[in-house]
Formats: sequence, C-alpha cells, structure tokens
Amino acid sequence: MPAPVDQEERRQKITDIVAQIISSDGLDAVTIREVAAAAGYSTTIVTHYFANKKDLLLYTYQAAAARAQARVDKVLGENEADLQGYLEALLPLDMDSLRDWRVYFAFWQVASIDIDFAKEQRRRMSQVRKILAAIITAQFRTARPIQDVNPELVAKRLLTVLLGVAVQAIFDPKGWSAARQRKFLIEEIDMQFARK
Repeated sequence: MPAPVDQEERRQKITDIVAQIISSDGLDAVTIREVAAAAGYSTTIVTHYFANKKDLLLYTYQAAAARAQARVDKVLGENEADLQGYLEALLPLDMDSLRDWRVYFAFWQVASIDIDFAKEQRRRMSQVRKILAAIITAQFRTARPIQDVNPELVAKRLLTVLLGVAVQAIFDPKGWSAARQRKFLIEEIDMQFARK
C-alpha cells in the first residue's frame, strides 16, 4: 500500500518550483509540462492540484505573500511599532525575498489584464497600507508624539517608497544592496515624520 500523500506539502513543492522558474527564466517559461518535469511528477499530478497556469500563478503569488507575512509577523511580534523592521521584512534583502519579488512582478503583469488577479493585488496593497497605518499609530503610543502626521497618508507614501526601492533593487542589485535599501528607508522614514 503506497504511503499517504501530504497534499499541502505537494502543492508547496510545486509552487516553490514555479517561483524558481519565474525567478530564473520568467513567467513565459512556466508551463504545466515544465513544472511537472522539474518536480519529477506527471502533468496529471500537477493538474490535479492546479487546473491551469492561472491557478498555478495565483497560488505561487499567495505562497510568496505568506512567506512575507511570516517575516512581518515575526518583526511585529517583537515590537508592534517597528516601522523600519516591517518595511525591511517586505524588501528584497536576501535571495529568498528577491525570488518572491520576481514572483510579484510576474503576478503584476497578469494582474494588469486579469480582473481576479487585479482584485487580489488591490487587496494585498490595502492590507499593507492598513498595517503601516497601524504601526505608525502605535508609534504615537510608544514614542514621543509626532505632531501633524496623518498615519494613512504616511502609509501610502511609505508603500510607494517600498515599491520603488524594491523595483530598483531588482534591476540594480549592486546599486541597491541590502545596506543601501535599509539606509534609504531610515532617511525616508525620518523625512516623513520630519524628525531632526
């Protein structure tokens, strides 16, 4: 009798392979056949878990987002007002997060023309803005109050900065090292709060 299959573990293995293919060869290289071959499965097994490439990409995007959320949860579990830590948890500072950003870019390409993917993207961005606003509000409680700061507006600005830094880090990794990304964020946070 064959050993039972862990369905979620198999899905995760497949999406890890998809993320690697996207990261190294781009979205067009992702095919059910290519993924099955890389996983050592038949195409029937892959299509058992994912009906088509769209399903595969959506699940891969959600898995990348879940990894980012785990990094965020760790940071905020230690300090709910750690704005710098939160933003760093979302940036492409290492190989794993860099791979996830390449998945996000592939997802954005599809989201620009697909209603369901666009809805998912809006939901994720809204979630990030809400968490940023909550962190900024928490800073009012844990540090010296910062006058005339609108948490929602600062959250929108910092999300825009986060996306911009990530894009530059993807396309210019030497110019936007992890150290430079961190330094830039510190400067931007200070500017947003008009700290001296």
